[in-house]
Formats: sequence, C-alpha cells, structure tokens
Amino acid sequence: MTGRIALGCCVNAKIKRTLRAAAVVGVAGLIALFAARPFVQLGESDAPLDGTLPAYVDFEAEKAGLAQALASDSEIEDRAGRPVERLVQVGSGDTLSDVLVRSGVEASDAVQAIEALRSVFNPRQLKAGQKVTVTFDKPPHGFGVGDFAKVSLNADPIRIVAAARTDTGGFAGMETKRQVSRQVAHYSGTIKSSLFESAQAAGVPVPVIVSMIRALSYDVDFQRDIQGGDAFDLMFEGFYDTKGKLVRHGDILFVGMTLSGTELALYRYEDSTGFADFYNGKGESAKKALLRTPVDGARISSGFGLRRHPILGFTKMHKGIDFAVPTGTPIMVAGDGVVEKAGFNGAYGNYVRVRHSSGYSTAYAHMSRITSGLRAGKRVNQGQIIGYVGTTGRSTGPHLHYEVLQAGKQINPMSIKIPTGTKLAGRELDRFKGAKREVETLLSRIPPTTRIAMATGRSGALTN
Repeated sequence: MTGRIALGCCVNAKIKRTLRAAAVVGVAGLIALFAARPFVQLGESDAPLDGTLPAYVDFEAEKAGLAQALASDSEIEDRAGRPVERLVQVGSGDTLSDVLVRSGVEASDAVQAIEALRSVFNPRQLKAGQKVTVTFDKPPHGFGVGDFAKVSLNADPIRIVAAARTDTGGFAGMETKRQVSRQVAHYSGTIKSSLFESAQAAGVPVPVIVSMIRALSYDVDFQRDIQGGDAFDLMFEGFYDTKGKLVRHGDILFVGMTLSGTELALYRYEDSTGFADFYNGKGESAKKALLRTPVDGARISSGFGLRRHPILGFTKMHKGIDFAVPTGTPIMVAGDGVVEKAGFNGAYGNYVRVRHSSGYSTAYAHMSRITSGLRAGKRVNQGQIIGYVGTTGRSTGPHLHYEVLQAGKQINPMSIKIPTGTKLAGRELDRFKGAKREVETLLSRIPPTTRIAMATGRSGALTN
C-alpha cells in the first residue's frame, strides 16, 4: 500500500513538471509572436474589430493612396523644389500686417508688401473671414520655407490683387481680372408664401432679392399687400465666368409685381448727372418721403387706435403701430431728416425722433440700443440704420413702436398719403422713355429664367 502511494506521487510529480514545461514554451511562443507584431488582429483582416460592414470599397482610392505612399522620395523631392503657399483666414480685428506676421513674414517685409499693395487695394477693406495666400520661395535646404515672395487675395469676385517681390528686392503691386461676361437675366414667378422665398425658389440670387425688396418697399407693404397667387417679374445684369457661374451681380434693370390684379412696374434709370434711381412708367421716382415700414419682415402686432393696454390693464389710445420682430433687428429711418431726440425716454425706453420735410416727424421706441454716434442735430438719410429692436421701457416683448407725427401730433402711419419724390420732365423725361423702351425690348426678347450675353458697353441711360 505504501509502495502504491509512492508510485502515485512520482507520477503526479512528472505530470506537473510536464505541464509547467508546456506552459513555459507556450508563454515564450506568445512573447515571440507579439514581439514580431505587437498588434495582432484576430482573423484575416487588418481592420479594427468593428462589427459594421463597409457599404462599399473604393478600389481606385485605395490604389491612389498606395501610389501616393510609394512615391515618397520623388514626391518629397518635387515638393521641396516648389514655392510654399500658406492660406490664412482673416480673423476678427485682424489687419493685413497681423496676417502676414502670423504667417511667418518679417515685420519689415510685411510693411513693404502692404505699401506696394496700396496701389491696387486698400488694406483697410480687408474683412474677417477673407482668405489671404502668403507665398514663400522654395526651401533652401529641402525643409522649412525660403524668403517671403508674395501676398495675394481676392479683392472682389472679379479682381485678384497681389504684392510680389521684385528682382531688386522690393515689392510691386499687381492686379489680375477673371474673364467674365456681362449678361442680362430675366426671372418671373408666382408668389406662394413670401416674395423672398418665391424669388429664391425661382433661382434669383439672395443679394438681388434684397435689392428688389428695397426698391419695392416704398410702394409695397410686404405684410398686408402680398397675397398668394400674386406674381413678380425681374430683370437684372450679372457677370458670369467661363463656366457660367455668377461671380458678381450688377444692377436691377426692371422689377414688376402683380398685386391682387394691380400691376406695379419700376425701371432703373440713370439721369444726365449720373444719379440712378427707380421710376414708374410715368417717370415718377419710386422713392417716397417716408418708407412704408422701417423694419424688414415685420408683422403688425398692434395698430393705431384705442386698445386695452397690455400692462396698464385699461383702454388707452395707442398712438402708433407696433411691429413684432426679433430683438436685434435693424431699424431704418423712414426718411431723410434731422435727429430731434436720441436717448432713454421713460415708458418709450430707448427712443429716437427724426424731423422730416413737409412738417412730418417719425419716432422709434423700445430699442435694445441706439446706433453709436446718433445724437440730436445729426442728419440721417432714408434707410440708414438708427438702432435695433428691443423691449426697453414699458414693453411686454421685443417689438418696434413706430409713430408718425404731423405738426407735433401723432397720426395713423397707414392712413397718410405719403408725398412722392422726384418727377422727371423735359429732356430728362424723353431720355427716360428711351431707356424704358430698351428695357421693355429686353424683357420681350429674354424668356423668364434665362439670360443672354450683352455687350460690355451700355447706352448712356443705362450705364453705371
């Protein structure tokens, strides 16, 4: 019995030694495997362990990426021999000097380049978000950058301006222009919801829509006059590149609307003194002494007359019109005039009153803030921004309280007959009629939603 126990212990000892040896070999093998390839994927793919299957495999892109990786030496050598370009975006408050120095240009070179650029571009016109290309010579030793060589930017959609280093070591300003053609475009459409949305859906560029609305704002109350099914007709000039892309819009030549069956037509005309404006078919200026509404996109939330005051709780005469618009919406002065008062005015909150011709005054209340520098005695021009919508004073929410006063007494802004502007006469009227015929000929020649190329020169009546 004792012999059997001893034999069993011996066998167990041998088994343990064998298992220990196998474990050592196994661990050694795993260490060797990980040493040869530290990151081993399970399975045949080198992709991460992700259960999501790829939607597609772009074999061309895979081959292109592989080719790029393989072409390392020649590609690197080729790049080392090229000038180095850095595309820098102008930040808020940046000057051109800030942009250049931040890109690695020495301050003395930056001063010289900016001075040379002034011959073709005013550096003060640089805007936040604009992109500037800063170019350096090829690296002398294959890495880094060489000397500062050029700065360039798009001054406008057509002009590219630059200051480049000359052979003498200084800088010279230069200007190049994109190849564009002047074309006249004609658009028309039916209004479904708003003029802005319908014109945009028809393909009219947004800046042109804004100009169209501004031209119509003297005759059209966009809140009350426009109904579903009304129509618009528009003709404007644009400058297109060789690919047919609009790079800059020009002047609106004609804008028309049909409002509940009533037609409105305005023609752009430049008189013999060079002043351009919109006129109706009779040669009467579209501009009126006062705008119909001093804020864009306004909804009348409270009209002129008796009403129950929302704060005081009793019936009281409301001596103006309230336009419900978001806080911060710009407020335009309704007509040319002189500021009589600008500041805080009790229940009116931040308040501006402007005296106009013909005995009229206009007042604007509850502003969030008044435009900086606006004060009593300062002259303002129609459409100029004088403040921003808010809810200061006795107010329940953001809106503009607008008043029209005649001889110092508030009157209903919607009931007055607004005086008209200039009326052409004599030779100027004859000249306008000739320009009007040219526009009408173009309207008949150009089908809606199309455009035709025009000669670069225009007749005297239609030039800038």
